[in-house]
Amino acid sequence: MLNLRIVRGPLTAREEETILGEFNRLTNSAIGHADFKRWVREAPGGPAWHAILETDDSRLVGHFCLIPLRARHQGKMLGAARTEYFFVHEDFRREKVRGFENSFMPCGLLLLDRLYRHCRSQGWEPLIVSANDEIQKMHQAVGCRGADFALSECLLILRPFAAARRTPNLNPKQRAAIFAIGLAQRARLWAAGHFAADTGGAKSTNVEGICAHPKKDRIAFFEDKTSLTWRYPDEDYVTLVHASDPHQYVIAKHGSDERYLRVCQWDLAVDPAPFLGALLRQAKSEKALGVRWSIYDDGEAGLLQAMRKLGFVRARRNRRILFHASDEQLLRPETWSFTDSFFCFDL
Repeated sequence: MLNLRIVRGPLTAREEETILGEFNRLTNSAIGHADFKRWVREAPGGPAWHAILETDDSRLVGHFCLIPLRARHQGKMLGAARTEYFFVHEDFRREKVRGFENSFMPCGLLLLDRLYRHCRSQGWEPLIVSANDEIQKMHQAVGCRGADFALSECLLILRPFAAARRTPNLNPKQRAAIFAIGLAQRARLWAAGHFAADTGGAKSTNVEGICAHPKKDRIAFFEDKTSLTWRYPDEDYVTLVHASDPHQYVIAKHGSDERYLRVCQWDLAVDPAPFLGALLRQAKSEKALGVRWSIYDDGEAGLLQAMRKLGFVRARRNRRILFHASDEQLLRPETWSFTDSFFCFDL
């Protein structure tokens, strides 16, 4: 028999160590304790809410949490939160939960359901899920509803052979295509001299050097200084700002020889060409696989056109996001302004 408790963080150091160790083990992740602590303890909206499954001898065998995020909608602050760090130890997934002995729900679903219910009763909404299809089914079983967001996945490859090997979730035919596309892209860039010294327009800064424009007609995250500095530690991200206007910026996750330089957040009402050139040079200096930029808004026509001129390839797809919310408007894609800032946590 397991015991279920719900608590607002911060948790004890021992509890955090157990949660992180089990999550890393079960998901083949390598999340560091500093990152984990920042996300669950130090969010601008306060520490995370946790649902915990334990044995009678206090062994922690299951966990689910909701991390508060700042956002505004129609002039009001939202009690938004994103789901994270869900697991149940494989040896305990069929165990009953004390107080819910007659429930037909497995303990994993109870873990999700009870935290959703508790946080909704405290005024938290919407609660937002981004997970793989298998995990999404569990969230849907306890009341989450989905919305499909169309996006353009834009890719420029600098190291074709490494990209063909290391880009995840590709079949052999797609890997061959990545290799061929990468060769053509790299040759075009070198011929056009896009790795020459920067001529101005975009400069490097830290995240405190930008001024984010709050979105007036859509809900967006990480638009205030506190949220920006929490979300983007300078050692992990490159920040570019327009030379004369700090409202025009791009923030990207550093690349490496195993991953792309990945754009997470931006606001560009100016010519994007200097920013694209700076990102290419940054990716080259880091020996990154290339530059990856996901665009969720078809209104970014000028940016997409500038990418095409450089040789970026564009693939259209949908991303399904789940919401635990009663307000139907929150389920509409046009209500939101998503970027990869919401998805590319080092979690």
